[in-house]
Amino acid sequence: MVNQAKMARYRHLVFHILEFLQKHQLYPDEQILKFKIELLNKTNKSLHHTEDAPQDIIIYGGRAAPLVTFLLNPNVVQELRGDKQYNLQMLKERYQTRLNVGITQHKLVPEETVTVIDSRCGEKISVYKGSGNDSITQQFDACASWWTQAPDPAFQAELAREMAYTAARFGHVMFPENVYEPALKCAELLIDGVGKGWASRVYFSDNGSTAIKIALKMAFRKFCVDHETLLEFSEGRDEKKHIVVKVLALRGSYHGDTLGAMEAQAPSPYTGFLQQPWYTGKGLFLDPPTGILFNGAWNLSLPEFFAEIAPEEYGTFSTRDEIFDKSRDTSTLATTYLAYVSKQLQEYSGNTQSAHVGALIIEPVIHGAGGMHMVDPLFQRVLVNECRNRKIPVIFDEVFTGFWRLGVETPVELLGCKPDIACYAKLMTGGMIPLAVTLATDALFDSFSGDPKLQALLHGHSYSAHAMGCATAAKAIELFKDPETNHNIIPQGGILRELWDEELVQQISCHSAVQKVVVIGTLFALELKVDASNSGYASLYAKSLLQMLREDGIFMRPLGNVVYLMCGPCTSPEICRELLSKLYIRFGEFNRA
Repeated sequence: MVNQAKMARYRHLVFHILEFLQKHQLYPDEQILKFKIELLNKTNKSLHHTEDAPQDIIIYGGRAAPLVTFLLNPNVVQELRGDKQYNLQMLKERYQTRLNVGITQHKLVPEETVTVIDSRCGEKISVYKGSGNDSITQQFDACASWWTQAPDPAFQAELAREMAYTAARFGHVMFPENVYEPALKCAELLIDGVGKGWASRVYFSDNGSTAIKIALKMAFRKFCVDHETLLEFSEGRDEKKHIVVKVLALRGSYHGDTLGAMEAQAPSPYTGFLQQPWYTGKGLFLDPPTGILFNGAWNLSLPEFFAEIAPEEYGTFSTRDEIFDKSRDTSTLATTYLAYVSKQLQEYSGNTQSAHVGALIIEPVIHGAGGMHMVDPLFQRVLVNECRNRKIPVIFDEVFTGFWRLGVETPVELLGCKPDIACYAKLMTGGMIPLAVTLATDALFDSFSGDPKLQALLHGHSYSAHAMGCATAAKAIELFKDPETNHNIIPQGGILRELWDEELVQQISCHSAVQKVVVIGTLFALELKVDASNSGYASLYAKSLLQMLREDGIFMRPLGNVVYLMCGPCTSPEICRELLSKLYIRFGEFNRA
């Protein structure tokens, strides 16, 4: 028998030793495999500090006893720690000479500021700080590792087990003309979940940007079929006729880095010549009105086009929920929005006879990479309804906003209107493995149906419907909805409870350093008050504030002068309050700096 507490403490070392013994065939594979399984089964609960953790681990036939003796030798453990520290220091030193990291200017990241991550458990990352007994410290990942992460430690272990089993059973298999359980189960959960009431088909891809490209292909085909613009080509008439289809989209939205996805967004730092020399911007791009919290009150910020509207016509809102109230659909502002959208579409059609708006694409409610702006849901609802009246297919880009990011499973529930096509990724697998999907209606699917092969959707990926991704997504979707594994779920309403302390949020919105605040679901974001020369994505204004917060155990990355905290759907309100408190305290020092 071996002391359980000691085994739990050194369990990560045990597996390294087992791998070494197996590689060099010092013990039979069967015995080592049995020990691995027993170690996992017996220590699982102790990893999460539950009261019913087992007291002992049974060592098969005493064969593994030498391993335990080896690990409990303090001199040996000290040597292993030294090796680990050497390895972590090497990672820091080679960061600049071996890696090319996107969304990072390497010259602004000197070696001493490189964050070396040893591991992750739930919402926290273990960060290497240098030699010494306290060389590894924990930080809360307030970027949610770039908006993908969700699990707490127990949730993460469940997903890891699902991934391991699926990898052993399937590896990877080709998807076209084939079917296997993880893909079908995932598809059915999606149709009955985020796609409930409108979607009937699921297309699997690798990441959010490729999911958007597929959505655009679907939308443009459906538009052409509905408006009979393909008839001439299918019958061989007027082969020289040139038809251009473009998108209707909102300024500040972001739909991915691939070439096709970039064409569907307005000019921005991401699309400039230095980043994308091929960019032309194939769309009609409108400035959206946004909702903000400032000085303790929710208001609308209208673009210049609406400057003549008196503030009393749309007023302030006592709560955020009032902005989402569908009774606003009959307001004067709704009529103004509709007139504006109709005029823009009419003028665009009149000026470009050969070009058509073939799709509406929006990020529902929140523009993520564009600066965490909350778009007025009334404006987006007007857009959707007007495009539907004109037989323009509607795409919801929910890559960032889907799967409980905004406090509901899908922002369709917030907007009160449905798309024809929607894209999902990031949180869908709990952030454990890349996977993306494009959901569509039967009508969209039918526009590709026919006898000629060339009429099909000729778009595919080597790793389409990767079994590990599908199985992990299916498990994550189920765990997100289960009150037993996600204590933030309010079963009666199918929503998350409020995670961010209202009083603290109000105080921060009144701070002299803050321009505006957006808070919804798992997201808290604020824009720092700066002059025009220091605003936007290229701004480094928030750098010192973020450094102070990292010292407080919060890992953050800004969007220029926009700072955000992002938790997971399972994060407790107590943790969120602690994050807000540290941010508020640091504002004082930041203001004086």
